[in-house]
Amino acid sequence: MKLQKGFTLIELMITVVIVGILAAIAVPSYTKYVKRGDAQEAPSNLLAMKTQAEQYYADHPAVGYTGFPCTPATSTSTNKFDYVCAAPTRDTFTITATGKAGGNIAGWTYSIDQGGARASSGIDGASSTTCWRRRGPRTRSRRRSQGPSA
Repeated sequence: MKLQKGFTLIELMITVVIVGILAAIAVPSYTKYVKRGDAQEAPSNLLAMKTQAEQYYADHPAVGYTGFPCTPATSTSTNKFDYVCAAPTRDTFTITATGKAGGNIAGWTYSIDQGGARASSGIDGASSTTCWRRRGPRTRSRRRSQGPSA
């Protein structure tokens, strides 16, 4: 009788199942990681644009924010978000960044105003009126033990 070398069909199927399980866990985690990385563009550009608006206000005290050119600096990336100023007045402005259509963060919205108030919405079902979110709502996780119960 000859000694056969190689893998059986069962061994190959078990390997395929294991790889499938690992992929089912890894792909969603990787997708969330990429979204958080892409979302970093908006907060950094909004803060830079707020600084530009404050400088414009200081340089043009008679008109304030009116006429402020609402565009990100040419050295910054604008690949993931579109930026809009909602009709700046003498004393107020609001800059909004909205995720570009077709991207993995389409519909995500970040904004900042002259007072520094930040808001975000559309982030995987989560929103905030006091800060910028970079990920959706957290899932419930196991609580760590607080020590022995009394």
